[in-house]
Amino acid sequence: MQIFKVGPKGFGANSYLVTADGKNAVVIDPSSERVLEECNRRKLVPAYVLLTHCHFDHVMGVPLLQAQGAKVICLDKEERNFFTQVDLFEYFGAPRIPFTIDEAIKDGETRELAGISFTAISTPGHTAGSACYFIAEERVLFTGDTLFEGSVGRTDFPTGSGAELRESLKKLALLDGDYAVYAGHNDETTLESERKSNPFLLAAL
Repeated sequence: MQIFKVGPKGFGANSYLVTADGKNAVVIDPSSERVLEECNRRKLVPAYVLLTHCHFDHVMGVPLLQAQGAKVICLDKEERNFFTQVDLFEYFGAPRIPFTIDEAIKDGETRELAGISFTAISTPGHTAGSACYFIAEERVLFTGDTLFEGSVGRTDFPTGSGAELRESLKKLALLDGDYAVYAGHNDETTLESERKSNPFLLAAL
């Protein structure tokens, strides 16, 4: 399995291309049109899009990928928040480009996508329906804006909750063993490193 990071230019989120066969990819949080360009450059077909939450800076690249045939998936608890004030398009004055959610995944559900088994974890706090996704066999965790290297996502946007975020961080901290952590912003880290040094994670335990 390979993971390719597409970092933002200016304001935006990290996006990830995940492929098992070097041909088909699952795209995590496509933040811009550059994600499709990177897929094309690497000769990867975007088969699925997994969204950790609805915020505009994580979804700006979705319409182009969906036009290529990618199926768009989010947590069932977040589905209702897309295309509302919760997604922050109007708040930041970003141009809204329509797309649709094709499928919703439930907390604890595992889906086989492009030959990779992704398991969803409901992690409310940044938004009410925020999710993380892990690949158990590879010990990989995609945390969106729930957990960053040394920090966490904001809770002052619509549907955010500091209390819920603390419970979500506790849930992540109690995952068995270590995971490579690929976050929505900042650099990659490991869950074990965050357990030892992230003040927000430590406060949640």
